[in-house]
Amino acid sequence: MSGIQYQLKKRLFRLKAYRRKGFKGHSSEAIDLITNVIGAKLHFYAFGQLQQTRELAINLLKSSCKSSAISSERANALKEEILNLKRGKSTDRMIFRLMNFYRVKKPLFIGNGLAYTKAYMAKVDSRLTISCIGDCLKNEEINFKIFKEQLKVDNIRSVEFRDLNEIDFVVISNLNSEENLELFVSNYCKYLTKHCVLIFLNMNKNSKLLACWKKLKRDSMFGLNLNMTSIGILMTQGEKLKKIM
Repeated sequence: MSGIQYQLKKRLFRLKAYRRKGFKGHSSEAIDLITNVIGAKLHFYAFGQLQQTRELAINLLKSSCKSSAISSERANALKEEILNLKRGKSTDRMIFRLMNFYRVKKPLFIGNGLAYTKAYMAKVDSRLTISCIGDCLKNEEINFKIFKEQLKVDNIRSVEFRDLNEIDFVVISNLNSEENLELFVSNYCKYLTKHCVLIFLNMNKNSKLLACWKKLKRDSMFGLNLNMTSIGILMTQGEKLKKIM
């Protein structure tokens, strides 16, 4: 059983026990979310190709680590990303299912490095534009091999914070700059639509990212939050989400 599956089962058990005691609140929505979306064993056609290309991405990053031309700091960042790739399959598939379920219109990825998660985001619907903030499009050679040659993905764009509005789905990586985290947390109300989902990847590996999640979850606009150790989820409880759920 993966770490995410364990956390889901534990959280689901607690929610059901909470309801049996007479407390309702948003627990029914949380149970629906966990059983029908996050924990669902749905397989999509794109998953096979994405998993094969994930292995290629790992090998390319390993080769880059061995290069004498990169600094030790860069090598450590690549090793962290390789670890994310090896452990991130279930998380990336969950993000794909969430985007598909909520019929996302304007997704955003914030992070550095190869950021393979954005491949899953892009494959949900080729008509969507995946906006990216960070240096996740910086390594042109690897990005071209993975996203263009292998996956035929052409709907990922680099943007600036000033370009953002009406964002309804955000994925924030643990591989991030403090500046970008601070900018997002300070101005998220300007960027987000009233009905949105926020995903914090590997937040327990980044104290700044964990602090961001803790700060935002206190905002009353987010009626539902889940902490599953490797990821954190914040969701509004607007009419759009209520109708779908």
